[in-house]
Amino acid sequence: MKNYEVFISHSHKDKVVADAICHYFEDEKMKCWIAPRDITPGTNWADAISDAIPACKIFLLIFSSHANLSPQVFREVELAVKNKLTIVPVRIEDTSPTRGMEYYLSAVHWIDVVNKN
Repeated sequence: MKNYEVFISHSHKDKVVADAICHYFEDEKMKCWIAPRDITPGTNWADAISDAIPACKIFLLIFSSHANLSPQVFREVELAVKNKLTIVPVRIEDTSPTRGMEYYLSAVHWIDVVNKN
């Protein structure tokens, strides 16, 4: 597997935002891993994600109400913690983490891009 700098975790419902962030980082020459783009056709998704997370340095979580309730995103966060990645949550919606998500994310600094007019 190629080495990536950033694993972008997101709900499929936030794909447009995740893709935009991915393009921004890659324009800045930071190699990103993002599903489904980087999953080889015919490969088991869980295997691909389980291989990709430890191959990255940074775990960027696109945090929204969708990601907050996604069992897949939660498992990715767990795997990132287990592999001691730097976790950077980016809040794109004014929503609080579930208790389980808060357990993993309470000690890290968040980037908040929510417009709270």
